[in-house]
Amino acid sequence: MKKILTKAGILLLVFILGVIGFSSLMNKETTDNKMDLEEATLPVMSMKIGGEKANLMYGHAGQMQVDFMRESLTPLETDKELTVSITPNGHKIKDLVYEVRTSDGSKVIENDKIKNFKKDGEDKTVTFSLRKSILMNQEYSLAFTLTTDEGEYYYYTRILQRSGLNTEKYLQFAKQFSEDTFDSDARSEIVSYLESDDSTRNNSFLDVNIHSSVSMVMWGDLNPSVLSEGIPVIKDINGTTGSVTLTYYITAEDDDKNQELYQVEEFYRMRYDGSKMYLLNFNRSTKQIFTGDSSSIANGRVNLGVTSKNVQYVANKTGEIFAFVQQGDIWSYNTATNKLVQVFSFRKQDAIQNFDARENISQHDFKIIRVEESGDIDFVVYGYMNRGEREGQTGTAVYHYYSDQNVLEEKVFIPSLSSYEFMKQDVQVLSYVSTDNMLYLYQQKKLYRINLSEKTYEVVKDGIDTQCFFTSNSNRHIAWLEEMKLFDSSNIIELDLETGEQKKITASDGTRIRAFGFINEDLVYGVADESDIKTDSTGSFYYAMNELRIQNFDGELVKSYAEDGVYITDVKISQGLIELSRAQWQNDHYAEITSDHIMNNVKTKEEEVASIATVTTTRQAGITRLVYSDENKNKNPLVSVPKWMVLEDSTTLELDEGTDDTNYYYVYANGGLYGIYTDVASAVQEADAQTGVVLNRAQQYVWERGNTKTKVTLNVAEIPDWFKSAKTDVSYLEEQLGDGGTVMNLTGCTLEEVLYQVSAQRPVIVSLGDAGNRVIVGYDAYNTLLYNPADQTTSYMGINDSTAAFEAAGNVFISYIEKKIE
Repeated sequence: MKKILTKAGILLLVFILGVIGFSSLMNKETTDNKMDLEEATLPVMSMKIGGEKANLMYGHAGQMQVDFMRESLTPLETDKELTVSITPNGHKIKDLVYEVRTSDGSKVIENDKIKNFKKDGEDKTVTFSLRKSILMNQEYSLAFTLTTDEGEYYYYTRILQRSGLNTEKYLQFAKQFSEDTFDSDARSEIVSYLESDDSTRNNSFLDVNIHSSVSMVMWGDLNPSVLSEGIPVIKDINGTTGSVTLTYYITAEDDDKNQELYQVEEFYRMRYDGSKMYLLNFNRSTKQIFTGDSSSIANGRVNLGVTSKNVQYVANKTGEIFAFVQQGDIWSYNTATNKLVQVFSFRKQDAIQNFDARENISQHDFKIIRVEESGDIDFVVYGYMNRGEREGQTGTAVYHYYSDQNVLEEKVFIPSLSSYEFMKQDVQVLSYVSTDNMLYLYQQKKLYRINLSEKTYEVVKDGIDTQCFFTSNSNRHIAWLEEMKLFDSSNIIELDLETGEQKKITASDGTRIRAFGFINEDLVYGVADESDIKTDSTGSFYYAMNELRIQNFDGELVKSYAEDGVYITDVKISQGLIELSRAQWQNDHYAEITSDHIMNNVKTKEEEVASIATVTTTRQAGITRLVYSDENKNKNPLVSVPKWMVLEDSTTLELDEGTDDTNYYYVYANGGLYGIYTDVASAVQEADAQTGVVLNRAQQYVWERGNTKTKVTLNVAEIPDWFKSAKTDVSYLEEQLGDGGTVMNLTGCTLEEVLYQVSAQRPVIVSLGDAGNRVIVGYDAYNTLLYNPADQTTSYMGINDSTAAFEAAGNVFISYIEKKIE
């Protein structure tokens, strides 16, 4: 009996274990291919300046291209001492390697390994000094490799050794000013730095600046609380001014007692004269983070809160389901089922209770491609990946959201060595996924066609000048000037990215054509007689067109604009409106006349099913709503977050980008990369308008707002003879300069703008029209000092007389910048 019971027990145990094993296997097969997004894990680093943290650095999973990593600038004193702070976030720190490189990354100046860290609360710190000499007033890249028990991570800043800086003063002021905006007792202190006037509307926390009212700067009736304090980041600093940004997070309570979350980004540009601080610029952008709480959907609208009215949203054909982008997340809403899905987000659902700054890094963006009738969504994510399997990587990823399974699948990931600021300039030109799984992507002057199924790619077009390349609203249709010459092209190539069909528009004999963009999916281009394209008697160049055409992809003419005796000299397309600059030929020159407009009355699919509305409230000031129906009264939506599909095969695809040797000019303003230009004059003019700086490809300062000396005299004997000849033939000057630097044609800039070059010890050729050319070799508050190559003498000309004379001659200015000496 005992043996029988024993056998029965064994059989029962085997049966139970078998059932458990089978259930586990079945569960594994049905659920193990889906997972939650992994938590953020990377350590965080910062520099310490004056004992306080500054220049926050988030980790990269791989080495980046250092000349594209310009998030912060760390000034050095004469002792070249640096202090680094590391927040391990659970990692065991083994060692830290630093590497000083030239600003373009081409040459290593110094490197070393550090192991002896000091404990500072939860952080670890280390202080070290650079051993080798570096040039004063010249930027270098400082790259860190942090080795932990989990692997190696990379961090970047820039360093600058320059005398007469007031770094600690600027950092202290920015932090104190920010704190004072939450303190009603500090109102008089805040007022003393503002320049409040009527130039700003004071109706939105999205855009607050030095001209805003003190009430808006001090948060009006929002009554916020600081959730996470910011660490100041130095963007630029010189002997005259310093620029600092501050990013932090606040919460506020809505009328339903829901906690709202906001990201705040502040920019400070300051000047310190040794006794007093001057606030030259202040900009604050506050953006509400959409959380899908109970008040987010009501009365036929999605309440997005404090955010830009330029909301990216895409609807399916019926308009029943639409996806929208809001502050680093993609959401989808089904109006029929009242279901709200947080399709993609690096934030946890309880982002306020379990706040982690790493989840909130705003270094990525989206392009929604399409929303299908089923609710499936195709979209592109590009930039820095805050968490998950790709934490710390930067690149472009394509995702498909399966609505029925509530799961995300990564189709491809294309890594990038550039920072988000730089790579977004390319991705925003074109990113489109066709229904047959082909990704079209613009990157590094190339148009790629990438097969998402096979993970292969080809280059459709190389050597693209973005001034000659155009995309439709949906990105489905693209066009480019075949010759890639803005004012001398005879052919336009059109491509339908869904069908792959390509067509050509060719100018008739004796004419040229120029594309300007799309209205919806229709191409806008102009036709000009060759004889009308010329420089007139005033010295101004005109591409004078006698007709503007709007044409669909099938070649059908949708609209033609032409008027006898009237020439179209430029075309601007904005939000469905075409603005035509016009002129008439009078007495050997083109005389500008009033502009004209062409309205687009055809609504897009998204405009037919939804619209963006802005509303002014007492507590939040201006807010934005996505209005989808006046009849639908849904509220309290069901909110869900998708799982991530676990893939067995790698989705990474590396593109062979080659090298781009174009001499770009980078404009930085308000704490970030504002734009990339190939024309130095345009870059300087834009930097002046935006109160910024211009750097070239070698990361040399080409122009700085507010850093021009009051008086300079150059040594004429040190100026090369070929430049003192004052010839305005750029080709000749480039030939003479050779590989020694870059000639800069600054024609069109103002005298005030070009005097920066003289301040930076660079002479400037200027035209005086019939009186010949001169070289600006100095100036003071009242005069310019001009060198005359005809008699090799110098003479003064009053500033006002110089300005008038130079303008009359067309403001022709030419300078050069020598190659950097390391």
